[in-house]
Amino acid sequence: MATAKHPLREQFESARRREAFFSFLAGTGIGIITFDTWVSPWSGVPGGFAIGGLAYALVFGYETLMWRRNHGR
Repeated sequence: MATAKHPLREQFESARRREAFFSFLAGTGIGIITFDTWVSPWSGVPGGFAIGGLAYALVFGYETLMWRRNHGR
């Protein structure tokens, strides 16, 4: 039987995914411009997605670490 999650935990989880997605969008835009301008026009979109994925992972990981640090598991 699954236990119900605390409302604060549910709010945090939805906010964590939203913030990570916004970081992905910003990272993708920055990555596309950077790779297209300074690396190669053919690597713009793949490089942008790579930078966006990295930004998503960093924000998601940081938010998870801070939650566990302040609230436990």
